[in-house]
Amino acid sequence: MTKNAGFETERFLLDTPHDLISIEKWQKTINLLAKLFDAPAGFLVQYTPSGFQVTIASEQDSNPYPAGVVIEPDVNIFCRKIVDTRKELYVSNASIDVCWDTNPEVRDDGFISYLGVPVFWPSGEVFGTFCVMDYEETDYQEAYFELIHHLKEILEADLSMLGLYEQMQKLAITDALSGINNRRGFLVLAEQRIKLAKRTNSQLALFYLDVDDFKVINDEHGHSVGDLVLKHIAQVLKECVRQSDVIGRMGGDEFVALVVIDDESDMAVIRSRVLDGFNRKLDDSTLPLFSASIGSVKLELTTDLETQLEAADKNMLLRKRAKD
Repeated sequence: MTKNAGFETERFLLDTPHDLISIEKWQKTINLLAKLFDAPAGFLVQYTPSGFQVTIASEQDSNPYPAGVVIEPDVNIFCRKIVDTRKELYVSNASIDVCWDTNPEVRDDGFISYLGVPVFWPSGEVFGTFCVMDYEETDYQEAYFELIHHLKEILEADLSMLGLYEQMQKLAITDALSGINNRRGFLVLAEQRIKLAKRTNSQLALFYLDVDDFKVINDEHGHSVGDLVLKHIAQVLKECVRQSDVIGRMGGDEFVALVVIDDESDMAVIRSRVLDGFNRKLDDSTLPLFSASIGSVKLELTTDLETQLEAADKNMLLRKRAKD
């Protein structure tokens, strides 16, 4: 993977509960696509404004791009053309077309043939692309085009079912007061985030937050003001983490966040960012002055989540006691 082509480590992933769709079925579909096309690489690529992520990659030694790789959005790649046009793209020999001279897949990795189709969310928004790539020139006949369209419809059917399920389940996993995940929602989504971290070899950190003397806030200012403090905390957390990170309210004045990190030094940076976020917002006259304690642990991907929540909670209590 050529870094000078705009490739970087994983920053976002498919932001959906992965137990609601069959990742195994998607993997088999991608593998089948590559096998039937006799192609060295096949992909399901997700698009967001942050870039193009290889969500599923065919499992072949000839495939240079693993799942989790992200390509920056302004790089001249085949998938970008599909997202821009919302149409199928077939390039039989990119080496004779100057428009692909700056494409790192061609220039650096040697791919010259590409066939891809857009995959859509039920809303009509582009989810990404479903594609095969080859190091040699190709001459795909009509049956191949029919095949790739049929297989991508299978993926779109899963996305459609996921959308319906999420609509039904949203209230069950969302905290009514703060608007973020409740305990159940956090645990479900966090488990799926951990599974993906294992697939992409990502590092995660777990943060546990508790408001200092929250009972005093309720007693002196009333529960309505206490509720405003909780809503404020949820908003700051949303602003301080990526969309692909998982946050939740565990109950009362306790909040958690599961965040992607590059190394352990990021944990102190994130903790400071959250606390600074509270301070910047305290000019709101409806909010009383308050402080919070934040514990954190680097997540061990092989240890159960509840055990690590307890560890992050204990770390938070140690920090709280150190203030006394």
